[in-house]
Amino acid sequence: MFYRGKITPTSQIIIIFARNISLELMNKMDNKSQEQQRLGQLKNLVMLASADERITDSEMAVLLAVASRENITPDEFNKVIDDPESVNITLPEDEDTKLAYLRDMVAMMMIDGELDEEELAICKLYAMALGYRGSIVDGMIAGVIDSLDTQGTAIE
Repeated sequence: MFYRGKITPTSQIIIIFARNISLELMNKMDNKSQEQQRLGQLKNLVMLASADERITDSEMAVLLAVASRENITPDEFNKVIDDPESVNITLPEDEDTKLAYLRDMVAMMMIDGELDEEELAICKLYAMALGYRGSIVDGMIAGVIDSLDTQGTAIE
């Protein structure tokens, strides 16, 4: 059940931001750990997207982009969407993957064009779970906003 919906210009920019994270990260992890991390990351994104009890078209587009980048099968994708609690979370250990996954979370938080306080708190907690200060999220947000401002798109 791959989802197809409307994608706004802001969504397209943020999806491209998420896709630009290198696939070379995949080669740094063993297969089992890799699978747990990939599915755990998708679970984190699903939980963040559904924090307001619904997944929008733009949020689904980010989920699909990340699933594609992480080589998550349609069956795995549907399992995580339908029952995220069935997936265990394994945090990445290498810095490149940690930052990539945190960027995914920030992209998901910002995809709807609003900065929700609850979603921001979730992203900062995730950053701290990865071993960073919560303020790293503020820097990532500023970078995305700067990028969008140069292209004439606004975040509220």
